[in-house]
Amino acid sequence: MDDPLFEDDDVPTWIFTFADLMSLLLVFFILLFSLSRMTQSTLESTLSSIQIAISNKNDIKGTDNKPSQGGNKIITTIPQKNTDIKSGKTDSQTDEDAPDANLPKMERDLKRQLDAYKLNKMVSVSENGDKLIIRVDGKSLFASGEAEIGYDADFILNTLLYTFKKYPNYTINIQGHTDNVPIKTVRFPSNWELSAIRATTILRYFLDKGISPERMTATGYADSIPLVPNDTAADRAKNRRAEFVLERMPKSATKEKTQKPQNTKPPAFP
Repeated sequence: MDDPLFEDDDVPTWIFTFADLMSLLLVFFILLFSLSRMTQSTLESTLSSIQIAISNKNDIKGTDNKPSQGGNKIITTIPQKNTDIKSGKTDSQTDEDAPDANLPKMERDLKRQLDAYKLNKMVSVSENGDKLIIRVDGKSLFASGEAEIGYDADFILNTLLYTFKKYPNYTINIQGHTDNVPIKTVRFPSNWELSAIRATTILRYFLDKGISPERMTATGYADSIPLVPNDTAADRAKNRRAEFVLERMPKSATKEKTQKPQNTKPPAFP
């Protein structure tokens, strides 16, 4: 007679699958718990260890150029750039491409000076995108067909000089313009030479007053960019002008050292 204590009970096969499932769930919840308390360094070590266990051919990229504690692989650095959520621009783009907040202030300051010194009929100021354009009547600076700065022009240029020194982080593009009346002399074979030498003469004036040469350029345009058609004497007079185009220097460029003008006050009345 068989002893019932030694009988082999039939074990259902599903119990093995159930036991495997419970083991997997236990491991899964332990992993979740570990990840919830894992620091960046331990996470990198864990990832590196997993990577090494799976394959020794690929590196896992993290944020430190140091070997992880869980393996012998070096985790390489991926440079990150912060992005402005509103504009969608990175840090460098936000700084370089942001609208120039100084332009309206510069325009107001200069217009206030021009109004105070009764120069608003000879000098006009306007914004054009990221540039400030100062336009000076040609006859206020030069005699007809000449390139020497007149005595009366000193006061106008000194007013501009005060603004240029107050805002040293702006380039100054000096442009000479003429009407379409041709000129042909020994010194000025055409209006191109006349406009270019006038622009250069103004540049040398500001250079002698302490403005850095790196900030300035001088260009002659002759009659190629008229404001109005050269149909009447009044319109031709409008086209004879000097323009100063101010534009903010890029932060990546070498900036001029801050200048402290000897006279920090606006020019006095003549």
